[in-house]
Amino acid sequence: MDNSFDSTLPLGAYEQKGYLDQDFKFFHIKNHEKLDIPYHYHDFHKIVLILSGRTKYYIEGREYELLPFDFVIVNRFLIHKPEVTSDEVYDRIILYLSDDFLKKYNLMDAFVKSKEIGSSVVRLPGESSASIFEQFLQIEEDIRNEKDEYAGELITRIDVLKALISFNRACIAEDFGFKPEARYNRKVIEIITYVNDNLGKDLSIDLLADRFYMSKYHMMRIFKNETGYSIHQYISEKRIILARNLIISGMPATSACLECGFKDYSSFSRAFKNQLGMLPSEVKI
Repeated sequence: MDNSFDSTLPLGAYEQKGYLDQDFKFFHIKNHEKLDIPYHYHDFHKIVLILSGRTKYYIEGREYELLPFDFVIVNRFLIHKPEVTSDEVYDRIILYLSDDFLKKYNLMDAFVKSKEIGSSVVRLPGESSASIFEQFLQIEEDIRNEKDEYAGELITRIDVLKALISFNRACIAEDFGFKPEARYNRKVIEIITYVNDNLGKDLSIDLLADRFYMSKYHMMRIFKNETGYSIHQYISEKRIILARNLIISGMPATSACLECGFKDYSSFSRAFKNQLGMLPSEVKI
């Protein structure tokens, strides 16, 4: 199992948008230059531990100013991007985690709490963050020695589970850990919430503008500024994500098309292909 990442590799060497074909992946990455990473989303969950570098994280219309030893929780399918704001070394540890893996071991608490509270950044007391950091370093050491150690892959898996248990415990115990303030436009967050709750309904620009008492041009402009996506693009991507999950769960593609707000199958199929690189009929169930 390839769980490691060489921190000397260029940014493009790891997945910026896509799917995780194993339970987890671990990266320790250092960049010595400013990065321009586009908005993207993943089919998996992600934990990022910031070690150094002046960094902002943008997640679904919210902007977070990060400090060393902040943890960033990114639930699957959330549109996000980091922004490195200085020439300092950007050093971070990243865990990619499949949804099935977390649910199998009942380790979703931090991700659920992040969604409930509406915050994606955890700032734990020094003792807690230092302990989890040490566990992450142990995982890095495990991966380095996997091929030489007896049951090396199993040792890595056990230590990943231990680190996730510690992280979830800390998030449950420390309510104040989720309090780092995010900058956001209240109207944009309201639009995002409404869209995600009503993907199968009419979400025309005119309807949204009327619902939120805004001119449609002003609404489109601020949404783009705050999220990096046009409203049309955001709605389309969220609908395709939902449709894919419905198809995987066994729903016929034609039914998923209608369930997710598309008016005809041809436009649905074209959007699906453009976004995911496959036709709805090619999704593996």
